[in-house]
Amino acid sequence: MPSVLVFGATGFLGAPLIRAIVDAHPDWKVTAYTRGSQHPEELKHDLGVDRVEVGDFTEFEKIKALCKEHDIAVNAGNSFTDSPISAIVAGLRARPSESKGKLLHISGAGNFLDMGVTGAFNPESKVWDDESEDDIKLVNDKMFNGPSDVVALEAGRDGSVETYVVCTPVTYGGAAIRSKSIGIGYALITGNAKPLGYVPYVGDGSAVLSTAQLMDVVPFMLKVLELAASGPAQGSVYSRWYNVETQRVTWKELATELARVMYEKGIFESPEPKSVPLEEAGQGEVKYLVAGNMLMKTNRSAKMGFKATHPSILVQIHEDLRDVAL
Repeated sequence: MPSVLVFGATGFLGAPLIRAIVDAHPDWKVTAYTRGSQHPEELKHDLGVDRVEVGDFTEFEKIKALCKEHDIAVNAGNSFTDSPISAIVAGLRARPSESKGKLLHISGAGNFLDMGVTGAFNPESKVWDDESEDDIKLVNDKMFNGPSDVVALEAGRDGSVETYVVCTPVTYGGAAIRSKSIGIGYALITGNAKPLGYVPYVGDGSAVLSTAQLMDVVPFMLKVLELAASGPAQGSVYSRWYNVETQRVTWKELATELARVMYEKGIFESPEPKSVPLEEAGQGEVKYLVAGNMLMKTNRSAKMGFKATHPSILVQIHEDLRDVAL
């Protein structure tokens, strides 16, 4: 009967994962760590957890102490920086050697962007295969999610923590669970489009984006968590990295559906997306998301039982964004 500590407990992935854990394993002791403003007792009841801890990701000593108390920590809260993952790893490393700490780290496929600038599909672009340990060894701290991934992978590589990683692309499907959050993927692309006054794609828009439906992802995350809880980790840390994907779509296809949504919500005057050069596709790093290709394989995940069964983002986007303010 493991004790599980979930960071990002009220977030897009964290909340449904907690509910899946509680439903499948009511005997597991689950602690929710959240930055949310909801009263802890109310949140405890809503999620069905044993304990709620309120704090932010900068509280190193608090996070470290909590992780030392728990068998498994799940980082579903922040995959972009080395906070809170450094504190999580420090706490898990401090556990007694006979009960080594386990980590389920949620990464992002932003790592796998080819940084293309033309908006065109590139048949030479690298396809990142979760079954290739050599591919996973290339993950580094210069990638979008690299700063957190490197900390997690290093802890697994040196054997001080039993690390598992689930790598998610642009994740959608919040309407399926009536989530109050639209998720980081939608937040990035809608937040990028709104100040521009149009939904952009670059060039011919044939560049490919990987996407995953929330309810394809969460059951698989639970499966990996169950594997971690079942006994000592097998193989190298690079063999415990799992990519998940529901469908690849082109940026023009996605931009077309998003433009219709934002037009129907009265945000834009036209229901059509706009083809633009890279410089007009957004601010900062988001424009490279719009212009580039994100290609990955899920061979290892498939062997673990991952199977995409839910609707495409091109269909789901209308329901997901219908009742939310953008």
